[in-house]
Amino acid sequence: MNGTGIVSQGDQMKVKMVSEIGKLILHFELEDTDKTQPSENFQMGSNVVTTILPDDLDPDSIHPDLLGLSCILICEPFIGKEITLPKPVSKKFFEGHSKVTSRYKIRNFDDNLRPRKVKDDYLPALAFSGGVDSTAALSIMPHSTIPIFLDRPLKGSSLYNKDAAYQSCLEVSRLGYDMKIIESDLEYVRDPVGFPVDVANSIPAILMADYLKLDSIAFGTIMEATYGVGHKKYRDYPNGNHYTHVGGMFAAAGIPFNLPVAGISEVGTSIIVDNSSLGFVAQSCIRGSWGSPCKNCWKCFRKIILDAAIQDEDVDEDLISNIFRNHEALRFVSGIPIKHENVLTWATYKLDIDYELFSLLKKRVRGDTHSFSWMNKWFPESEIVLHEKYRDEIKRNIARYLETMTDEECRLLREWSMKDMIDSEQTALDRDNLVSMMRDHIKSHQ
Repeated sequence: MNGTGIVSQGDQMKVKMVSEIGKLILHFELEDTDKTQPSENFQMGSNVVTTILPDDLDPDSIHPDLLGLSCILICEPFIGKEITLPKPVSKKFFEGHSKVTSRYKIRNFDDNLRPRKVKDDYLPALAFSGGVDSTAALSIMPHSTIPIFLDRPLKGSSLYNKDAAYQSCLEVSRLGYDMKIIESDLEYVRDPVGFPVDVANSIPAILMADYLKLDSIAFGTIMEATYGVGHKKYRDYPNGNHYTHVGGMFAAAGIPFNLPVAGISEVGTSIIVDNSSLGFVAQSCIRGSWGSPCKNCWKCFRKIILDAAIQDEDVDEDLISNIFRNHEALRFVSGIPIKHENVLTWATYKLDIDYELFSLLKKRVRGDTHSFSWMNKWFPESEIVLHEKYRDEIKRNIARYLETMTDEECRLLREWSMKDMIDSEQTALDRDNLVSMMRDHIKSHQ
């Protein structure tokens, strides 16, 4: 087919763009077949997304495949059967997308449009958040990596405090990185506010891929999110839906995935940050200010315990009492399994704290019987999700901080399952004991 290809007819989502130098505005128009509420957990919020780009970047110069990928990442949960993108994409992107996506189709492509071309001197990018995982990723990537932070404008009341993230970005810049901060309100396309898909934080990097001469985009996605450790069952991530579908779209657009910490658990990224010259820039808590985490959120609860285990330090009695007065932590420990339960198991096994609530937590997460000693090592099978150009360098850098899992430890990871623990009556009893005492502890300090 020559010229512009049109596939099928009928109702479809339409994306229109308005551009001016330094600003890209996308309008998402839904039709009857689209999904305003794709899940009971969220619905569509704003249908207009504005991204503030560098003053010398003309949005009309962005390759249609990069533009199309960005649009899809913003609205994919809401697409019904078809989507018409602001500009026809290349046949390569159209066919690559069709290969990994069956739920909906792109309606417009151009046979004559050349796919994006990457040159040898192009550089890697990292979707940077300022947290431990993305800082660990930056620590093991080449120094030529361009970290790009998605700056979400705050609308209305929010617990999110951008002070720490801004300071992290400033410190990364001072260390010689070509740090970029790009404002976009794309998270408001979802109600409640959040990323429509998990990798949407990379949209600024995608839109600027040619402007910055990028050959790939890295993420601070860790083993818990990739291989399912800490969740119910092991996932064969490289052959699973996320890497095939989302990773396939990125590759089709000429800006492939790079997942440097995919084979590293939260334990491992924390060890890297503790020992890296970059580590001081990291702060997991998004509610406290720079250097002053709130100590009252789930991340702070987990990090205080994990850091104490890594650093083999005694925990102040007042601090341990305070973290168990954490309402958000109470909500999380009420779950079976607990989010990132594996991290708490590893940490509590290493800690000997004479405090009743800690002992109940340790029993609940099996830290009294399970060590998961391999969780502070690198899973070598994850090298397949490292960008080939940077694979050897990343592996060398990982080896500076972490040991590599043995064959036996790799087997234990592949056989990961929490089914018996989840189904156990003892687990429920241990949970009830912990939750009951934690509630009493919170009430007694109100």
